[in-house]
Amino acid sequence: METATDHTSRPAPLPADALKNRQRFPILTWVACAACVVVFVGLLDEPNRDSWEGLQKWGFYPYEKILDGAFWGLVTSTFVHMEIWHLAFNLYWLWVLGSRLEQAIGSLGWLAFFLIAAAVSSGIELLFDGSTGIGASGAGYALFGFMWMARGRYPRFVEVLDQRTILLFVVWLFLCVGLTIFGIKSIGNYAHFAGLGLGAGVGALVSFERWRWRQPVAAGLAALVVAAALPLVWSQWSPAWTATRAVKAHKKGDFQTAIKRYERSLRLGADKVWCWSNLAIAYHSAGDQAHRHGAIRKLRELDEGRAREVERTLFESLQMKWK
Repeated sequence: METATDHTSRPAPLPADALKNRQRFPILTWVACAACVVVFVGLLDEPNRDSWEGLQKWGFYPYEKILDGAFWGLVTSTFVHMEIWHLAFNLYWLWVLGSRLEQAIGSLGWLAFFLIAAAVSSGIELLFDGSTGIGASGAGYALFGFMWMARGRYPRFVEVLDQRTILLFVVWLFLCVGLTIFGIKSIGNYAHFAGLGLGAGVGALVSFERWRWRQPVAAGLAALVVAAALPLVWSQWSPAWTATRAVKAHKKGDFQTAIKRYERSLRLGADKVWCWSNLAIAYHSAGDQAHRHGAIRKLRELDEGRAREVERTLFESLQMKWK
């Protein structure tokens, strides 16, 4: 006998014509893969590929620039890869999963899903790590999560999501966490989990038949989107957010606010050499020479060369004033 609970957890039945591919050729998946290749080749030829100046040309922006309005960086960082193995791995799964999803839901649906997945996975990484990270892994996990949850509604998803593929994605998810914890490789784990959560949530939303099952999923998705947008407006616990706000105040000439935020970012764990360098300059600009000397002394204990550079910069600024 079938219970009500059994029935409501089943995916809603599709009409017969829905089992046909809506999109014959997955053009947008192809475009996304081509964009990853173009950006990778462009970075290979970029003389400043390890600097923010070079990386920004190809879509990877620092937190400061994103807060200044370069919100597209949440999406464009998805196409940036610095290593060939990273590119190859993401390209393979982007094509294998993305092409089938685009054929199933159509190009417009695929585009909306991909853009949201890229922005949310980058936003969550930014929230917890102070950087959007690079690569299409977050979006890839979103594709996987959607197809995993919706494979009952779209039977063709089972063609690529066999038990080995599912196991691979789950094992890789936690292996990456281990690699990061032990300092072997820095990986955007927050983006992976955010992408998986978003994809699984959307997949469940379109699969569950009754609203009482969809309601908590919709609430969870809304919370995830809000969390991804949070670092764009407020993230007091983040050393990167606090440091970025300190720089903005410093550039505006609000030295007291800049000093408070540099000090806070230092307490939150931001780079000590960077913090003390900027604190020395901010103290000098605010006319607080006693604290400037103290900041230089702290900086000298950490990095003698950097301390000399800051002292030379401050000395040159005084000479310009005398002239």
